[in-house]
Amino acid sequence: MAGIMEKFARLYASFDIPWRKYIMMYAMPILLTTIFVTIYLSIAISFFTQFPFIIILYMIPAFGVMLVMFFPLLKGEKRKKEIERYMHLFITRMAVLASTRLPRKEIFRILSEVREYGALSDEVAKIYNLMEYWNLSLPDATRIVAKKCPSVELADFLDRLAHSADAGEDFEVFLEKERTVVMETYAIKYEAALSQMDVYKETFVSMLISMLFFAVFVAILPMFTTGDMTIFLFLTLLGFLTVESIMLYAIKVRLPEDEVWHNRKDVRSPHEMKLLRVLPFTYLAVIILFLITYFLGLPLALVIAISIVPLFYPGYLIHTAESDLINCDTNYDAFIRAVGSYIEAKGSDVTAMERLRKHDFGKLTKYIDTLYKRLLTRIDKKMAWRYFAGETGSNLISKFTDMFVTGLDMGGNPRRISKIISESYVRMIGLRKKRFQSAANLTGILYGLMVGMAFTLYTTLNLMKMMASMIKYYPVNLEKYIHIPLLSAHFPIQTANVVFLLLLVIHALVSSMIIKIVSGSHKHSIYLHFSMLVWIGIMVSYFTNWAVGRVLTF
Repeated sequence: MAGIMEKFARLYASFDIPWRKYIMMYAMPILLTTIFVTIYLSIAISFFTQFPFIIILYMIPAFGVMLVMFFPLLKGEKRKKEIERYMHLFITRMAVLASTRLPRKEIFRILSEVREYGALSDEVAKIYNLMEYWNLSLPDATRIVAKKCPSVELADFLDRLAHSADAGEDFEVFLEKERTVVMETYAIKYEAALSQMDVYKETFVSMLISMLFFAVFVAILPMFTTGDMTIFLFLTLLGFLTVESIMLYAIKVRLPEDEVWHNRKDVRSPHEMKLLRVLPFTYLAVIILFLITYFLGLPLALVIAISIVPLFYPGYLIHTAESDLINCDTNYDAFIRAVGSYIEAKGSDVTAMERLRKHDFGKLTKYIDTLYKRLLTRIDKKMAWRYFAGETGSNLISKFTDMFVTGLDMGGNPRRISKIISESYVRMIGLRKKRFQSAANLTGILYGLMVGMAFTLYTTLNLMKMMASMIKYYPVNLEKYIHIPLLSAHFPIQTANVVFLLLLVIHALVSSMIIKIVSGSHKHSIYLHFSMLVWIGIMVSYFTNWAVGRVLTF
């Protein structure tokens, strides 16, 4: 309990809006608005004064109070996750800068300008500002920021940094030890999250099996009651949607963000440029095919299946591009170590690239050759390296190349810098391989679930058709003597067909999004798995209708 209260206190302390301003400009307007809405509804709409609607009425101001109370916590938690997401990269970049023997204040200034670290850069900027404008020492500045930092991990690091500075320990030696500690902490969290994926997979399968059992129960429900089962079909749809949404959110929140593709806007890879040219035509083709098949009067399942065919091509482009990208990631470690050694020996990155372009670095070789040609022009070395990192499309290559170029620009030892980068890079690649393996296992399970769902749902649909056809064989006059629910049962076959098709499409969409999140793939990579899953579901449904229809003769 004490730990939870301490966490809440730290999150509240990290709130960057002055409390007086927050109360006057945010809290009071929200509370007054909710109170006004409550009073207005109670006067204008009479049924809100009756039970149970009066409970909803009182929940409005309660929601306003909770929003005012928990908004600082939510914002602090968001900043905490953003800080801890980049801690390992931050420490590695700091270690690279420390190897150049720059003053510590200058190192913090450079790090505060790296905007890709988000909230972490803001915390570093606070330290720099305290040192630069308030003339505080590094230990005092780091202790002040650590007290109001939302992340315990960063706060502990800053406290250790203050103790090290007070003791006079060499900054480079300190960061060398810290880099090992932070990378180990990051790896433990990463592997723990991947281990929990097994629990998520088993939970997901169990919950979907339960929902499929409910769908079968809904199919035979008219045999036992005379009520309308349409509402139960829509409850089944809502249940599936809720289960899959919860699982999607849980996986997204729990897994660490480790995107394969970089998010640079100034430099894009050739694969992504091709994708951006293809997407508008893909969307147009989907709309045209939908309109054509719809007005031709084809069954809804065929309309959906034919309409999404164009989505397969951009999904396939991303799949092949990611294969090349992963190959580049695999060969980058050998490349960066060789670059460091050659530059130290020859004193020129142009000479190093001239030698390295003749070696085989897999898919990375063509980008190395282009880098050599750009460096040979001697126009802008930084932009040449930036284009090299951007054209590979790799997030890791982009980040670590920036560290390498910054270290060289500050006069650091190339071999030393490449060694620091290589050690962190190899550890992250190892973790990413485990993630890819987990994503592959999950992909197989989700495809298997689609087959099982389609078979179960359309077997249920054929069972409903069989029971609906049985009604006409019972003499209607029996209703005068004995109540038989089956005689008055109503089986909404068309509604069930539409609902079951929607279940397959929703499962395909959610499954493709889960695969994207777990693998860290491109945001448009969902098209490949979505189109394939929908086609598998529809083909299995048609096969089930044919096979079960042969067994159950109506």
